[in-house]
Amino acid sequence: MLKKIVFLCGFLWGCTLPTVEPFQVTDFRDEVPITLPVGQIQIEDQTTRYTELPHLENRIPVTPAYALKTALENRFTNLPDSKNTATFIINTADLTQKEQLSDHWYILDNIEYLLNYQIDIIYSKGSTHQQVQHLSGWEKQALPKRSSLRDKESAWQKMINAMIQKTTNKIQTDLPSF
Repeated sequence: MLKKIVFLCGFLWGCTLPTVEPFQVTDFRDEVPITLPVGQIQIEDQTTRYTELPHLENRIPVTPAYALKTALENRFTNLPDSKNTATFIINTADLTQKEQLSDHWYILDNIEYLLNYQIDIIYSKGSTHQQVQHLSGWEKQALPKRSSLRDKESAWQKMINAMIQKTTNKIQTDLPSF
């Protein structure tokens, strides 16, 4: 009996669980920040918090709005001597799911994930708005309905990272000349 217990313990000791990659989104902490020609940068999150399906923001490790806000805080810095202001307003950062039923028995049903985002950027000189930039877009991914949580999180992570990259690239290319 003791030999069986020792054998089982040794067998279980040799078994390892597969490593799970952490849910990581682009946050630009390790990159040199880009200086905007403004003295102050404000970031406002005005997104609506949904808790019911089809919204998934509260069910994923990092909400899209929080990931975007963190990335903007880390990516852009200001000039201390300027009197200009940049205000980033995150209006929408929603991740929703929709079931896609197949018409054929041999094709699996899918779940479509849709990430919508909208950001307004207001550049002001003193108290006067000089330029308003509207950024909006979406990311879409479909997975089989029976996908693992690991596959779903990987898709959500790719969608959030694509949103962050597109947003920061657009801000850089459309900077105002004060």
